[in-house]
Amino acid sequence: MKHTTLPLVAKALGEKYDIQVQISGDQAYTNGRIINLPSLPDSKEAALLARGYIDHESAHIRFTDFSVKSSTSMLKCLTNILEDIRIEKMMGAKYPGCRSNLKDLAEHLKQQGSFTPSLQDPPQTLLSWLCARGRLTLNQDFNDILAMTSSTVNGFLGNGYKRLLDLTERIPNLVSTRDSQSMAEEILRLIRDEKQQQEQERKRQQDQKTKTTCSSDGSKPDGSSIDQEEDNQTSGTDQQSGKPKQDTDDSSPDGDSTGTAACKDSQSQAAANPSPSVPESGSGGQLDGNPEALQEMLDCDPGGFGDVGEILKHELITEGETVGNRGGVLLPPEASLRTFPIDIHETRRHTALLRARLSGLIQASRLRRRHARRTGSKIDNRVVHRLALNDTRLFLHQEEKTEVNTAIMILVDRSGSMQHQKIEVASKTAYVVAEALDSIPGCFAAVAAFPVGNSDGVAPLVRFGERPCSSKFGMSAGGGTPLAQALYWAGVELLKREEPRKILLSVTDGEPDDLRTTKRAIRWLLEQGIEPMGLGICEESVRTIFPTYGVVYSVEELPPALFGMLQDKLTK
Repeated sequence: MKHTTLPLVAKALGEKYDIQVQISGDQAYTNGRIINLPSLPDSKEAALLARGYIDHESAHIRFTDFSVKSSTSMLKCLTNILEDIRIEKMMGAKYPGCRSNLKDLAEHLKQQGSFTPSLQDPPQTLLSWLCARGRLTLNQDFNDILAMTSSTVNGFLGNGYKRLLDLTERIPNLVSTRDSQSMAEEILRLIRDEKQQQEQERKRQQDQKTKTTCSSDGSKPDGSSIDQEEDNQTSGTDQQSGKPKQDTDDSSPDGDSTGTAACKDSQSQAAANPSPSVPESGSGGQLDGNPEALQEMLDCDPGGFGDVGEILKHELITEGETVGNRGGVLLPPEASLRTFPIDIHETRRHTALLRARLSGLIQASRLRRRHARRTGSKIDNRVVHRLALNDTRLFLHQEEKTEVNTAIMILVDRSGSMQHQKIEVASKTAYVVAEALDSIPGCFAAVAAFPVGNSDGVAPLVRFGERPCSSKFGMSAGGGTPLAQALYWAGVELLKREEPRKILLSVTDGEPDDLRTTKRAIRWLLEQGIEPMGLGICEESVRTIFPTYGVVYSVEELPPALFGMLQDKLTK
C-alpha cells in the first residue's frame, strides 16, 4: 500500500464498516460515530497503526455494549482485554481482510514491547498472560509472551493456576460484552479465593512450625515450659501437705524458663519473617503461592496495559508528533447542510451557453482524422493518383481519439468571507458547471460545500452519478475557510474514481485559513495525479494558490472563464 493513499484507505474502511473516519488535529479517538486519526507521516508504520486503529475501533462500535461499566480498575482492564479478543474474532469472521490487518498489528505491538510486562509487577504479569492466552485463540503468535509469564503467574496463584487455565479455556465462547465482564469477575473471584486460602494455609503452617519449635526445646505454645508445669504440680502438692516450696537453680530470676525464652524468640522470628514473596515448592510439588501479589492484583490500577485501543492511541499520537510543522493529510468529516432552491431561470441561459461550447469542444476532439500511410490493409481511393508521382502513401489510416472519461469534483467555499454577492455567484456557478458537465458523455461531476457549521466538515451536495438539483445549491455563508481540509477530502473522493483524468475545481475567494497547509494540499493533489483548479469569486488571490485559475465577478462571466480553463483539460 502506498503511504500517500492512507486518507483513501481510511475513508474506504470507514465506508466499508459504515463508520465515519476523519483525519484532523493531533489526537486519536472515537465517540461511537466518528473515528478520528491525527495527522500522520507517510510511513509504513503510520499506515499500519492507522489501519489497525480503524479496524479495532470499528469492531468496538459494531460489537461492544458500551453500557457495561466496571466497578474497579482491574476489572476494567481484564474486561477490556477479553473484549478486545472477542470483537477482533467477530470482526475477522465478518471481514477476512480485517483479520490479517489485526494480526499484523498485534505482531507489531508485541515487537514494540506493548504486551511485555515487568515480572516484578503482578498485575501487569497477569494481564500480559491473559493477552497471550486469549490471542493464541486468534492464531496470533503469542507463545513467547505466554512462556515468559506462565511460571510467574503459576507462582502467584499456586494451586489456583489450574483453575485459571480451565476458566480461560472458555475465551473462544464469549459472545457479548457482558460475557467478557463475567469472565473478568470470575478471574477476580478466583484470585480473591486463592488469596484467602493461601493466607489460611500460611497461618496453619506458621502455627504448626511454632508447635514443632516449642516441642523440641521443651516449651509449650502458651509460653510455659514442661518443667515449670511439673514444678507447679509439685508446688501444689507441697502446699496441700503444708510444706514450703524450695527454690531451684533451674529457674531464672524473673521466673521465665530458658525453654520459654526460646519459644518466644522463635515466635518473634516467624512474625518478622513471613513466607517469602518468591514462590517456593511446597509439599507434594505444589507451589505455595503469593498472597501479597494476589492482593496487589486486586487493589492496583494497571492503567491501560494490554488495552489495544489505548496502546494505539498513544502510538498514533507519537507518530503524529513526528510530522511537526510539516503537517499531514487532513481528512475532515462529512456533514449535512441545510440548502434551499436557487433561481434557475437566470442560470439557464448561462448553462446552455457553457454546455454548447463544451459539447462543441468535445465533439471536435472526438472526430477521427483520416490520412494516408505507406502501410496498411485498405487503400484510400482518394489518393490513388499519387502513384504517378511515385508517392506510395496509399493506405487509409484513421486516428483513434480517446474518450473524455473525466471525473470532476466542484468545491464551493461558503465561509464567512463569501457572504452576500459572493455566495450567490458561487452557488449559481457551481450549479451551472455541474449541469453543463452532466450532459457531456464521459464526464462525471460531483459537488460539495464547506465548511459546515463551526467545524471543518464537508457537505456533499451532488454525488458522482447523481443529477444536479437546483434545490440543493442555495446556501448561506459563515465560518472559517478550511480550504486545505476540503481539498484533501475532495482528493480522496476523486481517488476512489476509476476515470483516468481527475479534476478538482474549487470555487472560492481564495482566502484560506492556513495558506501554507493549503499549498501543501495542492502539492499532494498533484502527486496523486489530480489536477487542481481555482475559480476566484470576485477575488484574484486564487492566482497565488492554484496552478490553473480563473476569476469571475458575475455569473455572466462564467462561460468564457470556465471554458478557457477546461478546454485543454478535457481534450488532452
